[in-house]
Amino acid sequence: MDTIRLLIADDHIILRNGLKLMLNKNPNYKIVAEVSSGQEAIDYIDNNPNDIDVVLMDINMPGVNGIEATKTITSKHSNIKILALSMHDEEAYITSMIDAGATGYILKQADIQEITQAIESTFLGKKFYSHDVSTAIINSLHKKSKDKGNDLSVREMEILGLIAAGFTNKEVGEKLFISARTVESHRRNILDKLDFKNTAEMIRYAIEHNIAN
Repeated sequence: MDTIRLLIADDHIILRNGLKLMLNKNPNYKIVAEVSSGQEAIDYIDNNPNDIDVVLMDINMPGVNGIEATKTITSKHSNIKILALSMHDEEAYITSMIDAGATGYILKQADIQEITQAIESTFLGKKFYSHDVSTAIINSLHKKSKDKGNDLSVREMEILGLIAAGFTNKEVGEKLFISARTVESHRRNILDKLDFKNTAEMIRYAIEHNIAN
């Protein structure tokens, strides 16, 4: 794997130091810069647009927060991926960061293995949500499904949301601990229940009904 160049954006110096200590042990990572606010992250990337691959972005920071910084950075620099690293597992924060352009979202209590997996997935442009974050998204989807009054099961809503978020059958299966074949069976059931001809129509439905997070 190519060296992944990182920028850490967090206003807590102890957390930044802890991250650097862990990540510097991996020869595939290079911590290029660290900043303590969203505005500093924006300014650094504006001045060095080709030096960073992945930003580890906190949400609560003084001045410009991580959500606003993510929106600004991703709108101007499509080559840079944002991985949210936050203490918040509430749906509002998760949805706001994803809507702003974050490719992944993990919690600060994540272990080094999960952080490593999240960084590498984000670098490759793959979505990555930690277990607790996925649970929050799924609970939100279940609530939305009840509000919408459709006849999809909870499992079908989970799968619809994950497919619409860009996950493959295999990746959905891994997240839900079921086989890719079972995911495909649920996909066909969703198409039948909603009377759609293809997956594109299914994804469009999820986006229009705010099911895709």
